[in-house]
Amino acid sequence: MKTNTMMKCALLLTTLLTMSACGRPDVGLMKEGLTRTGMPADQAACFAEKMSEKVKGRPYNYMAKLMKAGSDERDAVNKARRKFGPDFKEPMEQARNACVK
Repeated sequence: MKTNTMMKCALLLTTLLTMSACGRPDVGLMKEGLTRTGMPADQAACFAEKMSEKVKGRPYNYMAKLMKAGSDERDAVNKARRKFGPDFKEPMEQARNACVK
């Protein structure tokens, strides 16, 4: 009985940890994606940090993965907008304008 309860608790804990990781912006991945698209490293770092404060994790991480896989920034933004809706675009543009020259 104790083993079964412990396994259930372990499974629940694993599920919660996995779900919480999906919701957090991966700033490192975004920096990699932005620099891969040609953005200077200092601007990419600033943009990734500012955007992580304003944009939810799922669209943020989706964009980062697309750029790291080869999409340019514009395509990644458009695909994320289509998938997650336009709500993230305005805060993303505010973060971009604060960092990218």
